[in-house]
Amino acid sequence: MPLTLIPISHGTLCHGSRWTVSDEDDLASKVARLALGQTRHVATILTGIDKRPPVTRADTAAGAIKLLTVPKDKPPYHRDGWVFQAISWIAAHRADAGAVIRAPHMIHAHKGFDGFQLKLDESGQAVSAVVIFEDKATENPRSTIAGDVWKGIRDLESGLRMNELIPEAGGLLEAHQQRFPELDIDGAVERIAWEEARHFRVAVTADIAHDNDDARAALFKGFDEVAPGLATRRQAETIAIPKLRDWMKAFSAKAIKQIEAWRDDV
Repeated sequence: MPLTLIPISHGTLCHGSRWTVSDEDDLASKVARLALGQTRHVATILTGIDKRPPVTRADTAAGAIKLLTVPKDKPPYHRDGWVFQAISWIAAHRADAGAVIRAPHMIHAHKGFDGFQLKLDESGQAVSAVVIFEDKATENPRSTIAGDVWKGIRDLESGLRMNELIPEAGGLLEAHQQRFPELDIDGAVERIAWEEARHFRVAVTADIAHDNDDARAALFKGFDEVAPGLATRRQAETIAIPKLRDWMKAFSAKAIKQIEAWRDDV
């Protein structure tokens, strides 16, 4: 697996995991596949099933390379944000193999939710929670969390974005109806409207200094205030990446190189 997840709990504040890159080439390969739109293939591989990859068409490769490239005279933030969302998606599957998780958006700076996961009960016939992702590739994790992230969660807690949340959940359920034929979609959507059924997963890039347990907990100070209730509602994920922008540039180049190799094999 390209990522190692180390579970950690900060008491009643939040729970989650530290991510470490255990195989950067493999991670770049999977991000490249996601950029190609091969989400189902990557999800299958992450469950431990070896599967032959789809053919990479030249036009599809061009679109994927564009997604992994910073436009001329533009800052890298949107590209880096997409790459981090893809890594976060991989981490979510690594934590919960076979989970119902929406595929990453295929455009930069999409205004919808960063990520979206449905948690099912043991029978697979009822939704126990909807997990809303806040994924931030940032060099200033604390100010980003205390500002943008907490505002977004407050909006969701107050019901301001329920008109976006409900159809998103319904669409994801419909997409997986063949897998869960007995699932009551209308009942599931109704449950998502309940406060305790809405969970939040905040994932951020951090510096090495934040790998200390106390410093990491300080990053997420206030989580229990913006999303009160059981600690299970509050998930905090971090990955320490020194010189974030340099790493993202080199990592994206590595993913592009793989796409070019696959394209040349067609």
